[in-house]
Amino acid sequence: YMKILIITSKNYFIRICSLLSLSFILFGCQINFNADLYSSDLISLGNHSEEQNISLPMTIEFQVADCDDLSSQNRIFSTYFSEYEFVGCDVSSEDFMSYVEARVSTSVTNRTEISDLVGFQVDRSDDNRYIYVYVAINENSFKDLKEYVYNETFQELSLSDSKFSVNFINDSGNTTVWIQSSFVDRKPIVYQTDFEIKKRDKMKIQLSDVVKLHLEENSWAPLLIIANE
Repeated sequence: YMKILIITSKNYFIRICSLLSLSFILFGCQINFNADLYSSDLISLGNHSEEQNISLPMTIEFQVADCDDLSSQNRIFSTYFSEYEFVGCDVSSEDFMSYVEARVSTSVTNRTEISDLVGFQVDRSDDNRYIYVYVAINENSFKDLKEYVYNETFQELSLSDSKFSVNFINDSGNTTVWIQSSFVDRKPIVYQTDFEIKKRDKMKIQLSDVVKLHLEENSWAPLLIIANE
């Protein structure tokens, strides 16, 4: 009876350890993005006839099993951005998982492709009345990162598990902005909605699950429209 109890206890311990290990794997696939976008940059690029890029800072967070040795993770993630600076690693108060925080450099461009893992594209409407702004991912870079995450965690990396937010800052004059299917200052927006934005005002836009899925499947997704005044 004692032998059976010991074996049962041992098997139970192994199962618990396996579940704990699996939990680290399951929660090791989330990447969060947060960037600042200025209206003057977007309008200037949209109205420029030649291809141009403007670098801008972005903060990223990605989950890790623990904060002990991060040299490999930092090395890998640094290859997906033109600039990468490790900030720190801490446990989140929301999900109690360990996150690495880093400052990276990405770009907003009027070209059709981006060089970093994520970035932003602008385009002007045919009648010159609007500036369309899109969030975009580099298809090849994202594919490579998904392979790396899968090899390390045996889990698929999906943007649907991530948070993607933008701080839109109006440093131009009073203008109108149209946003669809997002959270604007934490309020859900389903249909395309217009906002009158005064100079120096800002709003926080967080992509909805639908937009993130479109971004992952098509490498681009609509973010906002600005009146080209």
